[in-house]
Amino acid sequence: MSLNYNINYKLILPAAVLVVILALTGGFLLYQNQKNANKNTPAGQDEVKKVVEEVGKLIDLPAGEVPTLATVVDISKLKDQPFFQKAKNGDKVLIYSNAQKAILYDPVAKKVKEVGPVNVGSPSAQIAPLATPLKITILNGTQTVGLASKVEEELKNQVADLQVVFKDNAKKTSYEKTAVVLLNPALLDRARNLAELLKASLTGLPEGEEKPEEGDILIILGKDKT
Repeated sequence: MSLNYNINYKLILPAAVLVVILALTGGFLLYQNQKNANKNTPAGQDEVKKVVEEVGKLIDLPAGEVPTLATVVDISKLKDQPFFQKAKNGDKVLIYSNAQKAILYDPVAKKVKEVGPVNVGSPSAQIAPLATPLKITILNGTQTVGLASKVEEELKNQVADLQVVFKDNAKKTSYEKTAVVLLNPALLDRARNLAELLKASLTGLPEGEEKPEEGDILIILGKDKT
């Protein structure tokens, strides 16, 4: 679907500075982004589109909606809020009012740091972090020592809410391609995202492997990750 980035932000106040007021658990916090003060300027539209495209490569985004874009300018006022624990000045926040989702993104590291629900009102929005992390089991299906730990670190740098609950060697060490196995049917979209991120296939549990006791998603590493 083609989206028009020349939009009317409901959360933008009629001033020379983009202001988004977020009512978080500790009170009212202020974002300012002078570069995007005029939502109808080509520069403002281009930045929204750029951030959406970058984040869309990491996670599935709500369809049919252009988000409000805000920039963290004073992290010292946000550090006591759970949603912003990993944030720094310059990070971006995509706020999808219809889908009621907020995404914290680091445009330098190209990393999604946090995703949480948001209830947008006027003139404030409530944001909270996800309560449950994405639990992953990683099995090394190769003879390369330490591959599971290497991939774990790479994934944690790209997926903020990911938690590796178990690592071990697979039953076989001759896997050519990395496989992503969905263990929790409710997280199909997350499994697809991981498969795309790893450039792997989303498959059923390979013959000879045992279903792990823990985890929402199982990743079996192949030689393509060595």
